[in-house]
Amino acid sequence: MDMADEAILQLLKSDGRLAHREIARRSGLSRSTVAARLQRLLSSGEVEVRGVVHPAVIGRGSLAHASLSVTGRAEPVAARIAERDDVPFVSLTSGLASIIAEIRAGSTLRVDEVVGALRSLDGVRTVETLPYTEVLRDVIGPVGEVTHEVDEVDIALLRALQDDGRVPYVELARLVGLSPAGVRRRVVRLLEGEVVRVGALVRQSGEDNQLSMGLGIQLDGGHREVTRALLDMPAISFLARTLGRFDLLATVRTFMHGQLTETLETVRSLPGVSAVDSWSHLRFVKETYAVAELGG
Repeated sequence: MDMADEAILQLLKSDGRLAHREIARRSGLSRSTVAARLQRLLSSGEVEVRGVVHPAVIGRGSLAHASLSVTGRAEPVAARIAERDDVPFVSLTSGLASIIAEIRAGSTLRVDEVVGALRSLDGVRTVETLPYTEVLRDVIGPVGEVTHEVDEVDIALLRALQDDGRVPYVELARLVGLSPAGVRRRVVRLLEGEVVRVGALVRQSGEDNQLSMGLGIQLDGGHREVTRALLDMPAISFLARTLGRFDLLATVRTFMHGQLTETLETVRSLPGVSAVDSWSHLRFVKETYAVAELGG
């Protein structure tokens, strides 16, 4: 990827349904260049644009971060964990924890059951869990309170957006039997109501140029000023408040080593931050937030 690709991706991360014309206007590229580059990125499988439904809407409002240490090779263990539908994210990492996983379940009790299942896997030595108290920024998904109730038509639209976040309104209209204008109003309402968010996701395989780092942040006071500063950093793709060893968890993603280092140094120097632990995501084994039983 070059700087033009990155400019397109940054726009699509904030709004995955931006039209080619609007991407061209904001990036300074021609419309034909945007169309060709985006088609190449999507066809390669390196980039996906999908809709992610709010966890509360799909009955998975209890989220937790799990750090696993293992004996022997971590890859087979990570592959077993990735088979679970209630674990949408699994990565191989450096540091004391060999594997990082995220659990999304219907209740705290269910999270506890998942952690117990992870502990029982062959090769797992320890599992450290950090429950999320608040997700402030998700990789793609919406955060905050859901302000819109969904019906059967909305569910059909959400399923389609999960499969392809850029599916045209004309196709959505044929799918649900409404006019394109009517479908557009519904999709806008779902987006504005924080039911779904459509964004671009770059697949990190460990063989591409994307760099990813996890941060565990300890605070010496309140969180508001620190979280406000972190949310102003474009390289922070995920941010959550947690209970346990860390007060905040963050993920940094970039294509530039210098930005990775600069972000870490900036976080360390923020007033209110007392300590920062960091680890590298070496390879994402699983990162998918689509839900097969949506509406079921």
